[in-house]
This record gives sequence, C-alpha cells and structure tokens, in this order.
Amino acid sequence: MSEPTRPIDLPGTRRPLEADVCIVGAGPAGLSVAEVLSSAGVRVVLLEGGTEGAWRQLADVRSDGEDAYPQSSVKETRGSGIGGTAGQWSYRMSNVDADAEAGERGCRYAPLDPIDFEQRAEVAHSGWPLTRSDLDPWYAKAQKISGLGEYAYHPSSWSTPQAQPLDLDPTLVETQMFQFAPASNWIDRVAGQLRTRAGVLILTDANVTRLEVDTAGTTVTGVHYARSAGAGGSVRARAVVLATGGIETARLLLMSDDRISGGLGNSKDQVGRYWMEHPLVRGGMLVARPAGRLAERLKLYDAHWQGTTKVMAKLSIAPDRMRKEGLLSTSCLFLPRHEVIAGGTVQAYNEIRSPSGRGSGLAHKALLGAKIALGAPALFNARKVIAEQPGLDHSGWSSAPDAGRFRVFEVIHQTEQSPDPDNRITLDRRTFDRFGRPMPLLRWRWTPEDRRRITRSRNLYADALASAGLGDFVQTDWENGQPRMLGGNHHHMGGVRMSADPSTGVVDVNAKLHELSNLFVAGSSVFPSGGSVNPTLTIVALSLRLGSHLVRELPGLPALA
Repeated sequence: MSEPTRPIDLPGTRRPLEADVCIVGAGPAGLSVAEVLSSAGVRVVLLEGGTEGAWRQLADVRSDGEDAYPQSSVKETRGSGIGGTAGQWSYRMSNVDADAEAGERGCRYAPLDPIDFEQRAEVAHSGWPLTRSDLDPWYAKAQKISGLGEYAYHPSSWSTPQAQPLDLDPTLVETQMFQFAPASNWIDRVAGQLRTRAGVLILTDANVTRLEVDTAGTTVTGVHYARSAGAGGSVRARAVVLATGGIETARLLLMSDDRISGGLGNSKDQVGRYWMEHPLVRGGMLVARPAGRLAERLKLYDAHWQGTTKVMAKLSIAPDRMRKEGLLSTSCLFLPRHEVIAGGTVQAYNEIRSPSGRGSGLAHKALLGAKIALGAPALFNARKVIAEQPGLDHSGWSSAPDAGRFRVFEVIHQTEQSPDPDNRITLDRRTFDRFGRPMPLLRWRWTPEDRRRITRSRNLYADALASAGLGDFVQTDWENGQPRMLGGNHHHMGGVRMSADPSTGVVDVNAKLHELSNLFVAGSSVFPSGGSVNPTLTIVALSLRLGSHLVRELPGLPALA
C-alpha cells in the first residue's frame, strides 16, 4: 500500500489528522479491522470515546416501548475504552471453586449456524446476503486473532471418554460447542500490538460528534470528535469505518444530519431499525431420576479445559425441526442447583413471591418445582426448593470431587429474537450528553409469537431429555404459560442492517453504506438476524473480511486533496 498524501499528524495540532482509514471504536470489531489494515501498510487513525479502564462512560440510553427494555440493563452492557464491550464481559475464566472474584474474565464464542443465514418464509425479515460457507474462511481466521483453539465446534472434536455428548433424538435436538477466550486478548494483546505498529495512531477520549459529508452527500469528508480533557479535533480519511456497537453506530448516523435530513444512509428510513437482543429465559429444572447419573452425563455441557482451550457443549433444536415448525434458534445450557427439603407447593411458591416477582430472603433465591414434569408420564412431586441461586455463573462444577451430588440442573435458554422493523434506535432530541449529542432512544418489544416459539422449543428439549431417561423437566419461572425474560446479554444487534436491497437495509454485502461511497460499518449492528449464540466470533469474522475488502478497494478511492 502506498504512503498517504500526508503523514498522520500528532495529537494536539489544530489541523485535521489524516490517514487512509479512520476507524471509530476500539472494541473487537474496530481492533480486528485495524489489525488487517495495518498489517498491509494502511495508515490508520483509531478513535475511541472511552478512556483507559472507564468501561461505562456515556452509556446512558432511554428505553421505551411495549415491553420497555430495562434501561439499567442496556447501560450495564455497553462498554467503552480500549477493548470496548470486552471490558464488560463477565464470564469467569477460572473454575467456580477458584478463589477469584477478580480473576480473568471472558466470553463464549461460537459461529452462527447455517440456518441462521437462511431466508425462511416462516420467519419474517430473515435472511442474510451471505451464507455460512461465505464466512467459514473468516471464522477460521477469527479463531486465531480471538485467542481461541482450532476452528472446531462439533462435539466429536472435544469429547473424551469421560465427557460425551448426550444420546438424544437427533430429529429433535443436537449438541454443539462453545469455546472461551479472555477479554485481555483484545484489551492487552491485540490493542498492545497495534500501539507499537508504525502507521497506527490510537486516540482515547475521542468522542465522535458527527460525520461531515460533501455537498453531494455521498462521501464522508471529516470525522469530528470532542474530548473531555482538552480540545477536540477532526480526522480526514479516504475511508471511514464505524465500529461503535449496536446502539452507537445508528445514533451516530442519525445525528450526522446537518447536511442530509434524517441522517446518513437513511433515505429509506432504515437506520436504527431491526434492533435485537438475545433474551435470556429460565426454561425450568431438570430433576434426575434415581438411576439417571445426571451429573456424570452432563460433564461435556460444563465449561472445562481441553488442553489449552476452555469449551462447553450446548443443546440446540435440530435445523430440520426448526424449519418444519418455524422455530427460532435457542441454546440450552445446564447449571447445577443445590437442593434442600421443604414442604412447598406450587401455591406456596406463588404466595411467597412479591408483587414485583422477585420475593425476598429465601424466597428471593428459591424456585419450587412447579406444575408438571413436561415430557414425563407423571406429575412431579414438588417437595424440593432449589436454593442457593444468587446468579447464573456456576460453570466449572464438573471438576469438583463431589460433582456427582448434583441431581438438579437449571435449564437456561439464550434465545433468538425475530427481526422486527419496529424495534429501533431513534434520537431523544430533549436529552443530551455532555458533548451535546442527543441521547439514543430504544423502542423495543418482545412479541408473543417469539415467546410461543420459545415455549415450543422448551417442550422439544423436555421431550428429548425425558425420552433419554435423564430426568424430568419441571417448569418454574414462567408467567401465564409464557417465558419471562431474565434480561438481555451484551448482544446488541441490528440497527444498521446488511441487505442486498437498499430499501430493506443500510449496508451492502461488503458492509459499505448503500448511499455513501466511503463509509463502512463493522460489528453486530449489521446483523440481519442474530441466531442464539454469542455474536463476537461473527463480529470478528465480518470485521476481518471488511479489513481485507478495504485493502483491495483503497487504491480505487480518491486520495486526500
């Protein structure tokens, strides 16, 4: 790659910084793009709004809608600073019995399934302009930069004589794998390498306030930023990449409206639409039968080390069954729960719950076995309170010497949300942050149809587990026969949707805005649909693909005047 017209200026000067590519956002998406570009000799300015270690700066969002997404949940899962949302990851990489509240934190990685890319008539607005096979080479590259093991997510690659996949009806469910890697891979290793690389300038506390475009409204000519400490500035680049997450990217496009009414790339009113999460749902309790050897048979489904890679299996509905019944993707995870004898009944459980649904004391921690053992031939005698349940992270249990004592496992579903154009990010023009930027306003609902599909999937899991003699599946924390959302994840997807047709999305198959010549988007905001697995591996794969595309395309873009 040839040298830019002018060298990158040092911070503190009044004239704009100049580079080949300006990247906004230093999370896994932005860092991945920067890695590809800088390795090819492309000069990069990377702007990050947060400061070192300040993971929740300017994270406020207003929430509105039929099932208003919890405002506090959105704020707690938005990250800034080097590493972006990776700084918010909460999975404890050490085993549960380790002495470590403050140990290494990470997250689960897995690719989307082939069905997640398909356009399915029974799921409105589904379908990517890419296939899983298109992304497989980039997934393999994403494994390496993410600090993961080999690109292998079938249980045959990770099972051992002591940890085998469950022998379940393959027409109902199948076993797939997660891999784990720490946040420090991005915050320390990848960002650290970029800091030492010639031609890369990383600025923190650089809060982008608007994108400037030419008079035709087709080319970004400047990226303006403000700083908490000292004067702000601007960047001029031949191409601009927005890698600011599933809320900030839409917000930035919408508020860059001084020349184009409605914001950049929004002539079809698509910016901000199709916002999605992965609603987290308690499916119920799997209660072992006397000869079920439940804990022994679930070892593969606990997070454990296989050599230098930490892995964990999960259950998913078989793709053909999903197509046949029009179901959404769900992940089925198992977490052990302790038992204490009590004389509770379903009615008693309802009585001890507070009007808010949270309860107090033991009731706050307890879930009584409820109603029926789904998929089992008889009612479950609900005399056990499942206690000691302050949180959901109980991985590492299978390595304990007395792991066989666990006879009750809570089933947790990480679920897909169907794409809905009415779930969207807009701007609250009455509320502004310290830099004068309008606050993002999230309008969100979780539809009854999505809940119905999750209920059906839960019943299919119950049928498969009961038929295999593993245990009885007991409904617990549901309301009026519908799943109750525990909360979201860090998984803010959509808002700047990828599409082949400009009338149904914002960016094309190469993540370039349909309406601008040099503006690109990296990250989960481009997802047309979200599947049910953690999005980071797909984010990184798409970002590496975008970086490679930019290396090829930059020679054809106009040089800076």
